[in-house]
Amino acid sequence: MADYPTRNPFPARGTSSAEETSLRAFLSDWLQNTPTALLPGVRGSVRLAEDYVHRFADEATRDGALACLYGAHGVGKTHTARHMMAVVNGEEEQTVQLYLRFQEGDFVAEYRRLVTQLSHKLLANLSQRYLGTLAGARASDDVRSRLDEDPAIVRELFDRHLVDAGEVLEAQAKEIAAVAGNAPQFQRALSFLQRPKYSDAAYDWLCGRQISPGDARALGVSRRIDDPLTCRYGLQVLTTLVTRGGRPFVLVLDQCEKFVLGDGIPVPGNMALLQSLVEVIPRIGGMLLLVVSDAGWDCMPPDLRQRIGAGAIHMVPLTPDEARQVLGAYINAARPGPDAGIWPFSDTGLQELLRHSGGNIRLLLQLSWVSFEAAPPASTIDAELVASASAGHSRAPHLADLAMLIEAKLLAAGLLADKVEDEGRAAAFLLPSRDDPRAVIELTVGLFDEKAAGARAARTDGRPILTAVVVAGYASPPVLVTMRNVVHWVLVADKSPAFSRALDEVVEQIASLLTGPASTESDEALRELKTYLVRVSSERRDEAATLSRNLAEVAQRLEREEDKQPPDWPMRRQGLTDRISEARAARAAADWEEFHKARAKVVADYRTRRTALATSLGATLLLVAFGVLTGVFLTFSPASALLGALILATGTAAALVATKPTGSVPMSPSAPPATTRDLDLIARALRPTARFDAADPVVRYAYALGENPDEGYRRLADALLSEPLALVRQSIAHRMSVSTRSPADCVPDVLRGLREGVPEVLLLLARRQQLARPDQPRVLRDLPPDLRILVALANPGAVELADGPVARHPAEVVLAALGVRGPHHPLARAVRTGAGEFEPVEIPPSELRAAARLLSPLERDGLGTYDWLPFVDQIDELYLFLEELLHSQEKNRSYRHKS
Repeated sequence: MADYPTRNPFPARGTSSAEETSLRAFLSDWLQNTPTALLPGVRGSVRLAEDYVHRFADEATRDGALACLYGAHGVGKTHTARHMMAVVNGEEEQTVQLYLRFQEGDFVAEYRRLVTQLSHKLLANLSQRYLGTLAGARASDDVRSRLDEDPAIVRELFDRHLVDAGEVLEAQAKEIAAVAGNAPQFQRALSFLQRPKYSDAAYDWLCGRQISPGDARALGVSRRIDDPLTCRYGLQVLTTLVTRGGRPFVLVLDQCEKFVLGDGIPVPGNMALLQSLVEVIPRIGGMLLLVVSDAGWDCMPPDLRQRIGAGAIHMVPLTPDEARQVLGAYINAARPGPDAGIWPFSDTGLQELLRHSGGNIRLLLQLSWVSFEAAPPASTIDAELVASASAGHSRAPHLADLAMLIEAKLLAAGLLADKVEDEGRAAAFLLPSRDDPRAVIELTVGLFDEKAAGARAARTDGRPILTAVVVAGYASPPVLVTMRNVVHWVLVADKSPAFSRALDEVVEQIASLLTGPASTESDEALRELKTYLVRVSSERRDEAATLSRNLAEVAQRLEREEDKQPPDWPMRRQGLTDRISEARAARAAADWEEFHKARAKVVADYRTRRTALATSLGATLLLVAFGVLTGVFLTFSPASALLGALILATGTAAALVATKPTGSVPMSPSAPPATTRDLDLIARALRPTARFDAADPVVRYAYALGENPDEGYRRLADALLSEPLALVRQSIAHRMSVSTRSPADCVPDVLRGLREGVPEVLLLLARRQQLARPDQPRVLRDLPPDLRILVALANPGAVELADGPVARHPAEVVLAALGVRGPHHPLARAVRTGAGEFEPVEIPPSELRAAARLLSPLERDGLGTYDWLPFVDQIDELYLFLEELLHSQEKNRSYRHKS
């Protein structure tokens, strides 16, 4: 028997997701560690990409490419696109690849997320290579070969007049003007990428970030790219930059339906923008891959689909053979031995997986993961085990439930039918009766191969029977094609609204056909049926009218009751506000209790040591005095008397010193400081002699007040990292925060403090960034997203300082609300105008909850729990804003359920 997999080989979430990154190492690791079955869609996309790369290598055949992956959600479109990018990465390492998953209809925000995947260094190199290509076309052969080896010498060639700089820049201006409406701005920004003084500003502008007015004047550009048309031009200029520099360019736009559809309706402006990219990017030598759902594909204009042409790849549900490939790819990647097919899954287990997943690759992998987890060690996973493990996750309805649904829809349409369960069929509905069937609706469990299709075109009395086949859960795509050639309707029941709508249409068409012209033999039966339907319809109209009156009365009563009650969100907000105040008071009390305990311990230790020392000195003094007095009496002399007196005086002084309180302990330890004001008054007197390594926390607190925050910055940093008490850490961090060092200069200390569990270092970051050097904003933008929230809050007039790389992190929602992703982002507008102006469905509730937890003053380690931050009130307002959005979503869902 083959080796059993050493671990569960399947991903719990199904097909892999794609991160927005262009790093070659990431793509290489993904290709090596992620199993991929070479399904038709995978082979087709890879073939198109490889052909593009191979053609690009020869200037004579160099041309762009266009492709589109479309299909239902979960059929593996994103996984296929990522595999294609990974193959291209190994095929041609010079290829520049960008991946964007649309999240909204704002192309400006999407452009900023896309272009920032290119590093500053890479974009500057691409600009240099482009200029070198234009210069090489106007240079001698030996100069052209030197440029091919080192494009950086192009400036040297201009200075030495080996190439006419004016001619090269004029050619560049013409090429950029051919793809961009405001070409001069882009050309200036590209030229300043080569100049160290303004290179950062040029890069930020090309990435869509805001630059200072001085930098904008120096570059000759606007302060920011902030309209969709200019962003489209920027993307087209970027494509020109890469391809004219001699490198292939692959752009993948995923989930395009989120961009071109709004509430299921096409957005004309976004559709036109996407169509422009489809036309221009392949024309200037790039490859564009669109990834879109069936709904997005159906809404595309005919000319756009015609332009894609043979590059359109339809991703359909898996056939049994393809499902076998998928399972084998994942299982054998985790199997220590040789390839052994899909074992431990049996053939019946595979069919059951298909039936419950409907051939959807994401759900198939998820059910495989669940089934593998539920299987006993080293046992075969058969149909029974899969069915048991898939309970609650299946897309396939039970046949009994499906039969009840069909019967209910037939009755609602006023159709009578005879239900039969013979001839080996699961169930069938014969209309209008078994004796004179003119239409039939058949139910079946699953269709896995061509043999299952059979001949369905039965005839009775020379008339064809209208046949609808309803398949529970799964039908192989080739079988569907065959079935649709021999019967009138084939529906796959998958518990979706689309299936319900399709079944309604079938029932409606059957009803209209059955009530149409019929043969004379059944005229009487049809008349009786019509009479019955009229009577039933009348009775139901009366029932509907009564029900409507009752519902209207209930609605009026509910409205009266709601009018008596105050709005629910203000009450909930007040409850949250009260909880926040209680939590803050509890944290403050805990900090003071910790401080008082530490202080009491120091005072007690001091008293113990003082008593022990005084006792020891007293005993020593008595012994010495006894010895001296004995000597004096035995041998009395002036010298011995003087010595005795000296010893007595020294002992007395030592005892007094030992019993005198030092400056590090207040004279009244029985009245400890109760507020920071009390603590400041005590500490102010101790500042001249305070040390950060003192045992007394009051002395350490006093040290923080007295140390110079600039000259003693490093000493304060060491004291902060070693301080055990929260109150003292806050004092030290507040002292460090008044240093003239900018927040960007403090980033290394902030990151170190967070690693060592000292959150108070955030006070060094939560400050206004002033007099920033060109390299400092880059340091701030490279921070993790949750820390960039603090940068944005501390710099409300320059939120672009926090405009770093986009990640799938809860902080992204908060950054968008603060305006970092642009003032026109829906969340940023909602913060300014109120949550009532925001459409709750625009952001999933899971993302809102995660963002609220990140800011929460009530959750452990939420930013709102750092009560010592200078803008904790703004954090509270953002937290309450997100909670209001969640409340609105819950309210809308409850209304939908009630309706």
